[in-house]
Amino acid sequence: MDELNTGSKSGYMGTEPIIKLIIKFALPSIGGMVAHSLYNIIDRIFMGHYVGTEALAAVSLCFPYMLFSFALSIMPSAGGAALISIALGERNKQRAEKVLGNGLLMAFTASLILCFVGYFYAHDIIRISGGSGVIGKAAEEYLNIIVLGVPFSTFAFAMNGYIRAQGSPMYAMGALISGAVCNIVLDALFIVYFGWGVRGAAYATVLSQFIALVWALSFFVFRIGELRVHFKNFIPELSIFLRIFVIGLSPAVTESAFAFFMLLLNRALAFHGGDLAISALGIFMGWDSLLFLPVIGIGEAVQPLFGYNFGARLFHRVDAALKTALTLACGYFLCSAFVVCFLTEYMVRMFTSNQELINISVVGMKVSYAGVIFVGVTIISNSYLQGTGRAKLSIFLTFCRHLLFLIPSILILPEYWGLMGVWASFPVIDLCGGLVSVGVLYYLHKNRVESGDLS
Repeated sequence: MDELNTGSKSGYMGTEPIIKLIIKFALPSIGGMVAHSLYNIIDRIFMGHYVGTEALAAVSLCFPYMLFSFALSIMPSAGGAALISIALGERNKQRAEKVLGNGLLMAFTASLILCFVGYFYAHDIIRISGGSGVIGKAAEEYLNIIVLGVPFSTFAFAMNGYIRAQGSPMYAMGALISGAVCNIVLDALFIVYFGWGVRGAAYATVLSQFIALVWALSFFVFRIGELRVHFKNFIPELSIFLRIFVIGLSPAVTESAFAFFMLLLNRALAFHGGDLAISALGIFMGWDSLLFLPVIGIGEAVQPLFGYNFGARLFHRVDAALKTALTLACGYFLCSAFVVCFLTEYMVRMFTSNQELINISVVGMKVSYAGVIFVGVTIISNSYLQGTGRAKLSIFLTFCRHLLFLIPSILILPEYWGLMGVWASFPVIDLCGGLVSVGVLYYLHKNRVESGDLS
């Protein structure tokens, strides 16, 4: 298959050793994710120590909208990146560029929808999330500013997916790191020096998202990759537009369902634990981003390898990538579970000195993280299904985890166990989703064995 390298900047994805490729793609992706996670953590540390526990609660109330924004952003990114990888594997550059144009058009449409909803319904979003009084007003103030950065984050996220699909993960990492560094510096300036409080955190986030977009745009402006942006490709082609939509629907539904889950979670926390419980969620989600996103990075890194080798019909390389990614993801989560088990109180004290909040947060983190190893199987399985274009199975997996398990757990468990039931909903979801993912992978392998297609 040496011909795959000829005249193609992405051809090495079909020839180099799988473990070398995964490391090459995963390290920059994980580096970018860790940088992004660190700025989330530092953002909350600044708010917890310089603004107060109410600031942590206010940001938690905005999580549902922020997750829904991510859901609409991930559709053109994941769907378009998968199709670009497959097209490059098939040596069809013209189709890959058409997908690029249609994907960016979808990202533009998604940003318009998100801005409209966030601007005109900010008060309703916070109220439905369980916000009221001083914390509700602070959350609404934060959300009104965050909306300004939605177009920046949506386009930057989509472009990052297309950059990785062309075999340039290091450049994609640069966008995340530049945004993270900018956010940390601006947090210190706006929150500590100017004393802008929650508004300062929001403005810092918006400006950092703009920096990340500029970085991603430079990849196409300076023609670093093999694909070019042509305005003619922005004209929607129904078959491509729908294909991007269908493949991207699974991760979009995943995030949308989780956004709805977070909305119910905020309401349950407010009812069973009050404002301090909502603040504890802010601390948990801050650390969760650092402990969780590296595996998302592995999933994003390996998806172009799935797509390229599937398009080139190198199925043995697809299998090797799947096994290696599963090992790395589950191994990482096992190690991070030990960290949470033994170092939880030290992790929480970085955000606050309020002893009551510390007690609630320690219990919440330990219980919520108990089933995390099963998430590794779910994340990599979804990446595999999306990368190989198996949209229906990806949607099925998403439906099972986020509709059959996620929402019922947060509605039922707190009724019996109160605040502990709220935290327990996380491991229940993780366990059930992991088991279904194993079943889907076994089903696919069994079909290949029976058909004799083990090439």
